[in-house]
Amino acid sequence: MKHKDTMRTFYPRAWRQYLAWPGQRSLRRGRQGLLAALVACCGGMLAPWAVALAADTEQAEAWPLRRWQGPERDTSPVLPQRQPASRPWQICAIYPHLKDGYWLAVNYGMMEEAARLGVGISVAGAGGYNDLAMQRRQVEACAADSQIDGMLLGTVSYDGLGDLLTSYAAAHPVVALVNDVGGQAVQGRVGVPWYELGRETGQWLARRHPAGSGPVTVAWFLGPRDAGWVLFLDAGFRDAIAGSDVTLATVQWGDTGRSVQRQLVEDALDTHPDLRYLVGNAVMAEVAVSELHHRGWQDRVGIVSAYMTPGVYRSLARGSILAAATDFPVLQGRLAVQQILARLEGRPAEPYVGPDVALLERDQIQRFPAQWTVPPAGFNPVFQVEPMSGPQ
Repeated sequence: MKHKDTMRTFYPRAWRQYLAWPGQRSLRRGRQGLLAALVACCGGMLAPWAVALAADTEQAEAWPLRRWQGPERDTSPVLPQRQPASRPWQICAIYPHLKDGYWLAVNYGMMEEAARLGVGISVAGAGGYNDLAMQRRQVEACAADSQIDGMLLGTVSYDGLGDLLTSYAAAHPVVALVNDVGGQAVQGRVGVPWYELGRETGQWLARRHPAGSGPVTVAWFLGPRDAGWVLFLDAGFRDAIAGSDVTLATVQWGDTGRSVQRQLVEDALDTHPDLRYLVGNAVMAEVAVSELHHRGWQDRVGIVSAYMTPGVYRSLARGSILAAATDFPVLQGRLAVQQILARLEGRPAEPYVGPDVALLERDQIQRFPAQWTVPPAGFNPVFQVEPMSGPQ
């Protein structure tokens, strides 16, 4: 199956969008082609962020990168690999979904970097963490496509894909993206340990409510039970609040779709009206803002997000969300392209690398450039970038 057939089969809406873009056949022109696609999908207007994009991304940035696995004595800096492709490599990228702003941010960073480096990428999404069967079909289609040189994989399941990846990864680079993969089914990982995000979130609460300060109750919203990141997030959070006066009144599990998380928030508030905090996944945090305003409870219940999306970022800047951890998803998308390209071209690559984790409050939101964390306003997903025809 050709890579375009893969997108047509598994992401029909994206395929229709792709065909509708003016000049879609010229996307192989690199960053100019991507910018044209972004302009087209955003209504045909050149937004201010697009003007600044070219200048910004041409500069070598001091990204807050870290090796998450390896000897403790290794303190050498991790530098972004900015070398363009030497030949027209084609990559498939498979996401859990594009239902929230987190994966939209990953998509923005990935596709912008692919266009800049001259790497071709086709994107597919499983539609949610509940559809492992769909993602398995997407992985099989990618592996069967002779035109695909490597795979970037954001899994819906920690253990659900290893049997499909082992033989493919023996001959092609496979890099886990954001979500971890069990065993030795991938050669590299780009992301952060979700334990760290949970720990940062829990430590923020524990500092505010140490032992002896008076008990506070928290509703803890995780995500789908089978998702590779959820149990690690939970472990980090619980370890961080141990010994503090933070107690869990309820733990809520569910898909990170807005309707599911809104129902979970409503149920938690109805059942535990004395809650002091709603803490957990970013989609919960986004919908909780409006739900608390609807009830008039915005001054009595605080919201803390365990990771960052555009909606969380905006609410944090407005003060509607008290704190949020970030693992810089835009940088992860860009870094993933760099890492798989390095493997394809035989250059040294990191086994497990990603941004450092930060916990931000409203007055700290300017510590890092916004474009490391969130896509530009008005950005829509990009599903296809054609590879360059030769060295840039």
